[in-house]
Amino acid sequence: MQIPPHLLNEQYDDRYFDVVNAIEEAKHIFFRGIGIMDILSAAGQGRKEFRIGETGFGTGRLLIALMDFLDKSGITNRAIIYNSVELHPITSDRMASILEGFRAEVGPLIDLFVRAYNRVEISRPGWHQVQLIRPFGILTLNLWIGEALEMVRALTIPCDAWFLDGHGPKKNPDIWRRELLMAIGEKTVTGGSCATYTVAGAVRRRLVAAGFSVEQRPGFGGKKAVLKGLKL
Repeated sequence: MQIPPHLLNEQYDDRYFDVVNAIEEAKHIFFRGIGIMDILSAAGQGRKEFRIGETGFGTGRLLIALMDFLDKSGITNRAIIYNSVELHPITSDRMASILEGFRAEVGPLIDLFVRAYNRVEISRPGWHQVQLIRPFGILTLNLWIGEALEMVRALTIPCDAWFLDGHGPKKNPDIWRRELLMAIGEKTVTGGSCATYTVAGAVRRRLVAAGFSVEQRPGFGGKKAVLKGLKL
């Protein structure tokens, strides 16, 4: 399929995301995939912090979709810690251009986040932090500019959930390599979860080796199945 030029990630010769329903796709695969509302509701008001890890920040689509999802959920007084990584960060202008197709759905969130992201010094490796106040509480983005394994090893507190993204295994095999997935398993709390769009056999086996039980779940759009993992 011809990739629209503005959606092409030149580093991997692949599109950043599907051109159709990419916000709803994120909600289905990742947020409903891990059952985030069930987790947050079960935690009640006593536990206010939920830690997420993401491999492949890209355009910030998952983060924007997550804010939209939680804004509409009715929950309040939560702290979402969102740890992500990007080896090839894009400028805020390009981010805005790529996300423009979702303006009708999440326009105010795009503007809010692009303004905040514009203050990130993307040429400097290591951690960068962006904090946003939302109806559901506070979202803190800890963005690592650099390689994914470096980011995972730099985490001092394990994550409750992981969104495994960053292009497919054929286009970006490094983001799915055994060493990285093993490290992610080590930085996931017992009972934590992961979700990803890929159902590749090698990815399933590596997640199992990393301590996850893995199951296929219904896909979205033209994708028949996706994966969910639970840390044992």
